Amino acid sequence: MPRQIPGNLPTSEPIEIREDFRWSALQPLSASAIPAGAEISPAWRENLKPDGLYDGIEAVGDEWMRLACDLARESVESKGGPFGAVILQIDEASGRILRYWTGRNRVVLERDPTAHAEVTAIRAACASLGVFDLGSISTEASLLGQPGERSHCVIYSSTEPCPMCYAAIRWAKLRALCFAATRHDAAVPGVEFSDLALYDELATPYARRGFKVLQCATGNSLEAFELWKRSEKTVY
Repeated sequence: MPRQIPGNLPTSEPIEIREDFRWSALQPLSASAIPAGAEISPAWRENLKPDGLYDGIEAVGDEWMRLACDLARESVESKGGPFGAVILQIDEASGRILRYWTGRNRVVLERDPTAHAEVTAIRAACASLGVFDLGSISTEASLLGQPGERSHCVIYSSTEPCPMCYAAIRWAKLRALCFAATRHDAAVPGVEFSDLALYDELATPYARRGFKVLQCATGNSLEAFELWKRSEKTVY
């Protein structure tokens, strides 16, 4: 039976883990990992995974993935989009889960096209910890206590992140991404959150994107970069 994890709080608040929860990084399944004749849930069979894109990364979900998916359902019940995300902070030395943050899709509720579940969770974690790098959090930099010298964060998403959220996850330097439904599940009729046009557009030269884009040179267009090179700065 899955362990019971603490209930969900508003996304801006970290949820402390009082028990000794440790994160075991989900391992990709192999053919031998599923016993012969094992029952595979209907949801697993229904995931759409064409073109070998997901080969080698398929794993069995855990309680954190279930929480992300519960958040997605609760988001729909609250008139938000059908997406949820959870960020775990993990002690580097022991693997103990210290706390977590949750995010739901709030695009319509906040009238913010960037308020996807992953982005709201990243914003909450960074604000609480006082850092912009969730991949390596030192005791000195963190606003919240941690037992060891360093910790890091991983993210669970109820659905494969869109290009914007994937980029945000990489910019935040999260150590791992786990997702349940695929981008193809999100695009089925009646759901219709398709990222295909964005993926295609990003792979197309600007002049052929069907959207007006102009690269406009000015005399001062590189001044900020020149100043950046010469300035004392925090690299990110």
